[in-house]
Amino acid sequence: MNSESLSASQFNRDARLLIVVSGLSAVSFFGIQMLLRVLYVLRLGHGIEYVGLFSATGALTYMGMSLPSGVLGGRCGVWRVMLLGGIVTVTGMALLPLTEFVPPWAQSWWPIASQMVLTSGWAMFNVNLVPALMAATTAENRNGAYALTSALRGLGTFVGTVFGGMLPGLFADLLGQTLDLPGPYRLALWVGAVLGLIALIPLGLVRSSGQVVDREQERARGPFPLQPVALMVAYVCLVNGGWATNQAFCNAYMDTDLSLPTSSIGLITGVGQFVAIPASLLTPRLAARRSNGWTLVVTSLGIALSLLPLALIPHWAAVGLGRLGALSLSAIWIPALQVFQMELVADQWRSLAYGAVAMAMGLSYGSISLAGGYIVAATGYRSLFLLGAGLSLAGAVLMWGILKRLGTALAET
Repeated sequence: MNSESLSASQFNRDARLLIVVSGLSAVSFFGIQMLLRVLYVLRLGHGIEYVGLFSATGALTYMGMSLPSGVLGGRCGVWRVMLLGGIVTVTGMALLPLTEFVPPWAQSWWPIASQMVLTSGWAMFNVNLVPALMAATTAENRNGAYALTSALRGLGTFVGTVFGGMLPGLFADLLGQTLDLPGPYRLALWVGAVLGLIALIPLGLVRSSGQVVDREQERARGPFPLQPVALMVAYVCLVNGGWATNQAFCNAYMDTDLSLPTSSIGLITGVGQFVAIPASLLTPRLAARRSNGWTLVVTSLGIALSLLPLALIPHWAAVGLGRLGALSLSAIWIPALQVFQMELVADQWRSLAYGAVAMAMGLSYGSISLAGGYIVAATGYRSLFLLGAGLSLAGAVLMWGILKRLGTALAET
């Protein structure tokens, strides 16, 4: 496609609605919820090991639900499964801030249970968004659609992160409490849940995406492309695992080791998200000039390099630089990965194949989250971020090998 003419007008109605839903849902899920969930859990009196378990539970639940979500999307229609998943996601958002009101014997496991509900719904929503968008676009505008989705998701995350960083302070003033108490974070999480519900409204207006996918599935079925999908699963495990060290523990690192206020944590993360918005729009240009595969190699290497300042320099500026690099490069990486992987398989296998890739994301994120808490407790954050850099570097090498193995034609998809 012509990346220089990227605009919403070149997409059909359903594609535009799916892109808008992705951006709106990011305000609550990737913005407010992602920023404040860990900080709320810490204010409840839990330690870093519990934070690792909390994050790992969500990631492993996402992993376990990814393949079933792909199967459900293929059988019931991606739009229906997305809508149900969105409702379940909002339910999970609403459950976490109820932790203080459940019986004392349930308060230790309630956040874990809410995390399972939240990420079960998100798996149903997110796994089916990718093939739904694939079905609503053409080969000419596909890279642009995924890039625009990533850009709006980045914009939504930026807005939600900055807004979410301010909410606890506002509620602390209203309640007459300090930011060391959970009350201000509880109310802020409720705001995120309400915004998550509002984000589902455009999804209810989508009419035909599920039908398009169903028609595609009527084509003759070939065998499932096991080897290419297995290679992509291994690649995603490595790169996403490296990125997860930043995503799962950077906020806790800034809060505990660097003693930054919540507003500063939100601002540092928000700046990275803001820069990631235009960065994601580079994907169609890079794909047109080189290839999606080449883009995956370069961004994987860049993520590895971005983690080094976090590991080597214990200062907010170094954290901000590393955070900015990791978020910007991941914004380019995600749409390139989605298009590369979707075009790697036949139409009828796309939901299942992306379910496998999403499962790999959950597995790597969950493993890093679970082990990361213990790594930090034993040796500090430096070891964790160095591990992340090594994983991303290994992923770049593996993708280079995949491109060599699958041939030049595949590399230029």
